[in-house]
This record gives sequence, structure tokens and C-alpha cells, in this order.
Amino acid sequence: MRLDHQIETMKEDIISAIRDCIQIKSVKDAAHAAPGSPFGPGIQEALDWTLKLGKELGFEVKNVDGYAGHIEMGSGDLLGILGHLDVVPEGDGWSVPPYSAAIVDGKIYGRGALDDKGPTLAALFAMKAIKDANIPLNKRVRLILGTDEESGWADMDYYLKKEEVPYIGFAPDAEFPLIHAEKGILHLELKKAFEASLPHLVSIRGGERANIVPDLCGVILRGLDHELIVQSLNSFVFPEGVGAEIKNQKETSEIIISFKGIGAHGSLPEKGKNAVIFAMKYLQQLPLTSAEQQILEFMLMYPGKGFFGEGFGIAFRDEPSGQLSLNLGIFELASDHLRFVLDIRYPVTYKQEDVLQPIEKIIRGEGFTLEILSHQKAHHVPKDSELVKSLLKAYADVTGLEPYAFAIGGGTYAKALPQGVAFGPVFPGEPEVIHCADEYISINNVLLTTKVYAQAILNIASDPEHC
Repeated sequence: MRLDHQIETMKEDIISAIRDCIQIKSVKDAAHAAPGSPFGPGIQEALDWTLKLGKELGFEVKNVDGYAGHIEMGSGDLLGILGHLDVVPEGDGWSVPPYSAAIVDGKIYGRGALDDKGPTLAALFAMKAIKDANIPLNKRVRLILGTDEESGWADMDYYLKKEEVPYIGFAPDAEFPLIHAEKGILHLELKKAFEASLPHLVSIRGGERANIVPDLCGVILRGLDHELIVQSLNSFVFPEGVGAEIKNQKETSEIIISFKGIGAHGSLPEKGKNAVIFAMKYLQQLPLTSAEQQILEFMLMYPGKGFFGEGFGIAFRDEPSGQLSLNLGIFELASDHLRFVLDIRYPVTYKQEDVLQPIEKIIRGEGFTLEILSHQKAHHVPKDSELVKSLLKAYADVTGLEPYAFAIGGGTYAKALPQGVAFGPVFPGEPEVIHCADEYISINNVLLTTKVYAQAILNIASDPEHC
């Protein structure tokens, strides 16, 4: 049974809900965490708002101590749909206010529009369409609302200890047609203290999250000629989309330079242009001390070389999931220390130690300490599983597009389930705007996604005559 017409009648309600949710700035704010609000007031507000909406739509809802929540209907075995309400920081370069939820040319703009508020609410309204159509289900359908997906999954760790874990399900937080394999994800922090202060490099700072390609990098220099810096910046050849600007006056003793790159998701570093790396390439041209040049050389030879771990000798690849990726996501250099964080996505047939051993071998003797900040194991659901076949059938029947399963480097909540896959919302050929300025979801795609999710739920959780 197709619910296309019923979903079309809910169009304005869907648009309004997505816009209202985007307008809540649900960025993690650990400094203002409190009981019942472990990730800060913005995320708490988004969770409370979405659970209230679910209750108003006629579903059972539960808030799990502010770490997560769920909206549920039906009875029987559990089908999980795992979305998230937290968002990455907005960054710069927006043409509209990032939390305005402005509609321009049929698109809803705002941080979280595509990742992941829009598709999460599409799943909710897919459930609403089934409920309003009085279609009996043979499974419970539970929309799980995560709140820390972008920062380490403390939400899901807590939720899965407290609540029943669905065996099968999907995450509306990636791409169509369907993602059946997700690479392992390692976030590594490397730190080093300097025995003596650096004379010229006062500070280099770039990046806010490991899983974002830094689009800005600030540099503070001292003891160098201002005119030399001006001339060298004017003559340095940056690629398209990358540039630099001196931000203070000549009379000051320090020189502040802002480097601008292009942000992208950390799983696709080749889609961005890392401002930190280009800042270091420029700084190599300056008359720095040998100690300062050695730091730049190390960074550009190892973490800064290529996009696939070539510098560390970990450019692994396999057939199910493709190429390893490495993103230098956070960089902090002061006159007395260096700290950086890597986001590494490794193929599903490899293990954590395959990645760590070559890195540890290189940094041994260089004075670095290495800490594993987080680790998600690789995840793989066979293409011939009933879950994959049911979801792909829904996608093909609703869209008329070719159904196929593929692998990604991004990590979704699908990994939290024994049989979990990522399913939408980005359609083939659509631009990559997740974690970018001017993130948006088109209204046409929201409606189409809602229809696909409704059919997917029916294919898995209803009797055949209702599919």
C-alpha cells in the first residue's frame, strides 16, 4: 500500500516541524551540562521539543534521562529507526542565518536540515501516515532520538544500556539507495611538549571537530618583518577557494593571519581544502628556525600528506568498503606545545591495530603521546539480507530509481544495531552539504524521503497485503 497522497496532505506540517526544529541551536555545550541535560541546554530543548511533537501526533514517547529519547508505535518485535538531533557548530560562510530555517528556491536552509533533523522528522511523519491510515503492524516501530552523534556517542552508549536494543533497523543519516557497510572510525589525539619556546610561531589553531575538515586557521607570528609577510602572502599560490589575510595593523609586534579553506565532512577529506594544511605550507616559505621548520615538515610529511593515510603508510583498501581516509581535524600549536586530532576511517576487513601500529612506529622517538579519543568498529550487513532487500525494494518502488547497496566512511547509528544499515536521505547526484555552510534539504526531497520511509516500514513491519 502506497501512502504518497496521505503524505502530500501533511506537506505543510512536515515543513513547519523541520523549520521549528532547525531553529533550536542544538550544539553540544558541555560547560552548561546538568542532570537531565548532559549535553547542554540547546540539545535538551531539541529533545524535549521533538518528544512533545511525537506525543501530539499520538505516539508513546520516552525521555531517557536527557541522553536520548524515543517515539514508538505498534507491538511485537522491534524495528529501530535511529536519528539524531544534535548538530555540528555552524561555522562561517553562510548566505542566510544558520538557524533561521529560511526557505529559498524550494530548499530549507539551516544547520541540521540534512544532518539529521530533516530526515529524522521525515521518519516521524512516515510513522504518522501509517498510523492515520490504520494499517496494522506486526512489529513495534521505534524512532530513537540521539543527542551526541556528532561528538562521541555518549548518548547511544547510555541509551543502549538502559533500553531494549532493536535487532534490525536503519539510520536516516547518510545516503540513498542504502549503505550496508561502514568503516571503522578512530579519533586519535597526539600531543608533544617543546623543551624551549618557539621564537616565531606563537600560535597556529584550526578546526573545531575531528570529523570536519577545518575551513579556518588562525596564525600568530612574531619576530618577522611585516613587509616580508605581506609580499610572501601576495606571491604564494593558493588553490581555488583557499586564501589568507593579515588581520592586524603593521605597528603591532605580532602578525595575525587568517587562512580560509573549504570545509567538508571528515570522512571525505578530499571534498574539502584543509585550511590548517595550507597554512603550514605557506609558513614553510618563511625564515623560521630549524626547530619550527621540523615541526611543519613532520606535519606535512605524515598527517598532512594526501587524504588516505599515505604519510603514515596506512592507505588500506578493501572490496566491501574501499579506501581508508584520514582527516587532520583539529590542530593547536603554541610556543611550548603541539596537539592535533586525526579522524581515520578504516576499511571493514581491517582492525584497529592495523592502523595504530604504523602510526606508533613513526611517532616513537618524536616525543609524542598518543591517546585514542574514540573508536567505532567497522560494521557490515550482507547485501542479500532480508533487511537490505526490503529497504531497497521500498526505495525502488517509490522513486523508480536503481536500487543498490554500497559502503561509506561516515559512521552512523546503524553500527549500534546487530543488523543496522544507513538509509537516505541524500539521493544520488545530490551535492554534499552535510557539515558545510548553507546546509539544506529540498522540500521535494523531504516529501520523497518520507514516502520511502513509510514504504520501508510497511515492507518490514506489516503483513504482505499492506506492503
